[in-house]
Amino acid sequence: MLILWVLAFLLPLGVLAAIVCYAVAAPASQWLGRTRVRGNPAAGTIALTFDDGPGEATPLILEILRKADVRATFFLCGQNVERFPEHARRIAEEGHEIGNHTHSHPYFLWKTPGKIAWEIDRAQEVIVSRTGHRPRLFRPPYGLRWFGLFPILHGRELTAVMWSVSGRDCRLPATGIADHILRKVNGGSIILLHDGCPPGERGDRRQTAAALEEIVRALSERYRFVTVSEMF
Repeated sequence: MLILWVLAFLLPLGVLAAIVCYAVAAPASQWLGRTRVRGNPAAGTIALTFDDGPGEATPLILEILRKADVRATFFLCGQNVERFPEHARRIAEEGHEIGNHTHSHPYFLWKTPGKIAWEIDRAQEVIVSRTGHRPRLFRPPYGLRWFGLFPILHGRELTAVMWSVSGRDCRLPATGIADHILRKVNGGSIILLHDGCPPGERGDRRQTAAALEEIVRALSERYRFVTVSEMF
């Protein structure tokens, strides 16, 4: 992180802005702190991950995963766990991994360390109280990391996780979601999908559920599904 402050005094504003944008927003960036992005390509494993839940589509997604005997990793928002506690409990009971995705899903840009810490801590409290599981993984809302985040994660023994393949399921129909993922995935991929919407926002994740069955069927022929922690 020190190098970013040094560059701030040496580079033109436009170049500095591009560097900061990469550091905080690029999934593969390691500049602010160590982040899991993909596993070993030679291991033949891939990891399905779901953000922003639990939500109304979570039971549909869980049923598809149950029938296929696939375990995934769900990054849950505390406020959504409070709204759908039965879905959160089912995620845990069916053997899926649970990660922290903050309490209210804010943008971290320009947030103070105190605000960032509160979002993480409150989500931990809610998730533990509703599921009995304490997350060891963390994914930042909108994939945006910020200054001060990684010392907080280190102090709470949380590992930052991003992704190597996005399903773009916030924008694409079911066929588009499946086609995009099947074209992009290779060994070690961490796949980003969504089973809910950020607290206070509206959306329909049924397209994700509709695409999931084809995704699981096709990829099961080539790879072994694991949780993020199992991958590493």
